[in-house]
Amino acid sequence: MKFRFQICFVFLLIAIVAPTVLAQTSAEKDRRASHVASLLSPRTDLTGIVGLANPAANANPSASKERKPAAVESVQNSLRAGIASLDAGRYKDAKASFEAACQLAPNSGVVYTWLGLAYLGLDEYENSIKAYERAVLLGSTSFETRRALGIAYLRLGKPDQAIPTLQEATRLEPQDATNHYLLAVAYDDAGQLNDAADHFLRSFGLDRNFYRSYFGLAMIYIEQSRTPDAMGLLKEALRLKPDFGEAYLALANVLSSSGNYKDAIRNYDSAIKLKPQNPVARNNLGVAYLRMGKNKEGLATLKVAATLGPQVGEIHMNLARAYLLVRNKDAALAEYGVLKTIDSSLAKIVYDEIFQKRILRVRD
Repeated sequence: MKFRFQICFVFLLIAIVAPTVLAQTSAEKDRRASHVASLLSPRTDLTGIVGLANPAANANPSASKERKPAAVESVQNSLRAGIASLDAGRYKDAKASFEAACQLAPNSGVVYTWLGLAYLGLDEYENSIKAYERAVLLGSTSFETRRALGIAYLRLGKPDQAIPTLQEATRLEPQDATNHYLLAVAYDDAGQLNDAADHFLRSFGLDRNFYRSYFGLAMIYIEQSRTPDAMGLLKEALRLKPDFGEAYLALANVLSSSGNYKDAIRNYDSAIKLKPQNPVARNNLGVAYLRMGKNKEGLATLKVAATLGPQVGEIHMNLARAYLLVRNKDAALAEYGVLKTIDSSLAKIVYDEIFQKRILRVRD
């Protein structure tokens, strides 16, 4: 009876750990900002390039008339080459082409807008911001420029700076669902949940197929403990995009937290089929099995999770507890040893559970 009580104690503790490793949300915030990069195509006719650098013009004004068309053509060719590279996902080549165009047209906001997009594709966020700010300084008033600058700020983790830029983009294009979505992301990242919820609502109000806005609002409702509303939004996101792995994972988490482990497991399986290498989904699936009393299935799943996420402390904590449930004391101690090298605070929790709660005897 005493050992059974101790095992039950461990089982209850497992229920506490699972939410701590459900943090796919922060990663999703990063992904949800990046997925719109393909939408950022400055609307411009290449013949509208201004501010060409022509050294010969200073020495011979008459020569300027003869050479300016050639310079314009060079800029246009560089832009075309850069845009083609962007379309093919060759961001380094695009960067080189746009930088060449900037040398020829240093006073063109359009050119710097394209250069900013290439930097954004290369995750060079500081350089991207500088390019977009240069475009704005040179008079670029397009909402695409503002939106792209806002995305760069978001990717750099500066939502407070992204908000006014995205507000301006939304003012310029108030009916653009993507702008409202991005502004919602910025508010969400800044902790302004009410403003974020408002713009997520506006986003899919303008475009009923904008599935990521349903997901974003669902995440806020989860934080606000509005579970039924969150589940409805996640199901709608999945109806619109059946291969939306993050939504399957989030829905599974909500179902598991509500005690509906059977449906949670089904959704975890869907998430894993889409992203087999996701250690978070494997961990949470393992915990769901343990909560159902399927200890062998839970243990096997958590072993895979630990292989996929060897540095995720919460996974090793859950794995140690799973070993205790199947009475494998030595393996639980081994996981405690692993935890000591990863996260000392989590290792202490496991130590207390193993030794202070006398689930295992203290060993020399």
